[in-house]
Amino acid sequence: MANRPVFVARESAPFYRTMTIDFDWNSGFAKVQKQKNITAMHNEFLRRKPDKKILEISSKSMQEYGNDLSAFFLQKYVPELGKKVPVECVFQSAKTFQKGGPYKDILEVSPREAKRDGRLVTSGMLTGFTFENRVYPLEPKTIFYDYIYINALLENEKLVEEILKYDAFTDIEFNPSKSINCQAKAAACFVGLYRAGLVEKVKDFDTFAELFGVNSKGQSVQSSPKKEESKISEVIKEGNWIKHKIYGKGKIVKVEKTSLMVDFRMVGKKKIGMEWCLKNCEVLK
Repeated sequence: MANRPVFVARESAPFYRTMTIDFDWNSGFAKVQKQKNITAMHNEFLRRKPDKKILEISSKSMQEYGNDLSAFFLQKYVPELGKKVPVECVFQSAKTFQKGGPYKDILEVSPREAKRDGRLVTSGMLTGFTFENRVYPLEPKTIFYDYIYINALLENEKLVEEILKYDAFTDIEFNPSKSINCQAKAAACFVGLYRAGLVEKVKDFDTFAELFGVNSKGQSVQSSPKKEESKISEVIKEGNWIKHKIYGKGKIVKVEKTSLMVDFRMVGKKKIGMEWCLKNCEVLK
């Protein structure tokens, strides 16, 4: 047996949730063995969540567009070069260390070469990321990777159209005990942000970071608890109506500690984050 994460889109921060799926593991490094594991993992997920659509994002994917959405193939425009390069190359080239970097020449090599560049392990401690003359923070841990992946997606309308057909995402190569950044998680995050009507805020890093409760330096930004409690008590009540950017008008039918159950006229009942609702939904009187 083995277990791997499935990342499911949701409409409140951090815009995804993780489900750990146990399945029978097929050992071996051959592509066909990895595809057997993808099938086993997806079948188990769909047994538990039959109403969801799931997509494998990796070079091992057997689904249409699964390869195209991989960081090895998804292209990000780099103004400095005047052309698009794979997201993997952008990410690796932006790494900045105590003893070197960013290594911009990595933008010109293949994604596989970029990931294996020896300087990435001999330049000391990672201190941040530098892309297009701007420095990006290390915290939250995946914020820079997610930012460039999501913006690369926005540069490809066809891939946006396709990815929005899915609710959950996997990457058979990703093992959370060994890695941090994951293209499947970034994809789920994008879908969650899009469904929440927040996609315009991801283009600028400052507003993107705010969606996750931090500023552009990665520092936590929190509102006064008393002020927030007062605001919540005024507008978040069962029976009140709100207007969602995507789902339209809906009636609050249940108030929980950090979330709401809203019955929308267009799509029925949906669970949304209370904090997100306060910031992004119009309260109707």
